Amino acid sequence: MSEPLAEALDRLPSLRMAVVGDLMLDQFIFGQVDRISPEAPVPVVHVRDEEARLGGAGNVARNAAALGLGHVELVGVVGVGKQGDELVRLLDTSEISTTTVLRDAERLTTVKTRILGGGQQVVRIDRESGTEMPARLVQKLVEVVDALQSDVIIVSDYAKGVVSEPVMDALRRKQSAGVPVVCDPKQGDFSLYRQTACITPNAREAGAAEHAAVDSDARAESVAGRLRTRLQTSMILLTRGEQGMTLLVDGSAPLHLSTEATEVYDVTGAGDTVIATFAALLGAGATPELAARAANAAAGVVIRELGTATITAAGLREAVGPV
Repeated sequence: MSEPLAEALDRLPSLRMAVVGDLMLDQFIFGQVDRISPEAPVPVVHVRDEEARLGGAGNVARNAAALGLGHVELVGVVGVGKQGDELVRLLDTSEISTTTVLRDAERLTTVKTRILGGGQQVVRIDRESGTEMPARLVQKLVEVVDALQSDVIIVSDYAKGVVSEPVMDALRRKQSAGVPVVCDPKQGDFSLYRQTACITPNAREAGAAEHAAVDSDARAESVAGRLRTRLQTSMILLTRGEQGMTLLVDGSAPLHLSTEATEVYDVTGAGDTVIATFAALLGAGATPELAARAANAAAGVVIRELGTATITAAGLREAVGPV
């Protein structure tokens, strides 16, 4: 491992990170299917177990906390009631600060319930507020962002209402003050994320934003370059699934990284691991190239495990090896 990367990892315990975005509760109902219902042509699932996990921005924060950062806090909105209580409990268990999570009786906690039978997903049930975030909550979110004392900020947008133009304006003020803001985009209009340090779209999202296929290194460079210029960002980290990732930084040659996984069991949450690792190391003083290499190595570890896995700083040191 290079000395600069080792030094950045050593600084993680003193790093303060905020994750701004849409909080979700992922519920899993595991069961067995052995017959079709006589009421309708659907399987009957006999429930064996249930589990709740952090989803959305919560899983990004969970990945950051697993790296051993000194302080990780979430900025978002959840409803009141048992689902919101369960989400906050999971955050507390993961040592993620919830003092900046707004609880509101008029908003539903976003819950995605997956029913699995024999290891196969039978159906997914979504509960979420179908209306825009009210102005009073948007203003509260802006006030919370303005008051953040963070070394680095991640925007984890799932298009559920937290990430809006006023909130991004507040985040751009942080960027102007020297706090790197790294955005994982979900909304089709990428101009929302302009003038931040970095955006981390996947190939499909970037291609849709620029109306172009991202199916080769050359096209990845072209699309990332157009995005960086149009959005006035310092860098683009383009995740490309089995083709690895491409980093484009102003003033530097493009960096193409091949995937490091020799066996892939589950890609769920790998993007959350990438942005958490990349942003944490940027905040700790690593160069974008070193941060990207480490994030790529981290992704190679977590996709070899089932479920939304995380990686520790010690695991990352081992995975990175000499750089």
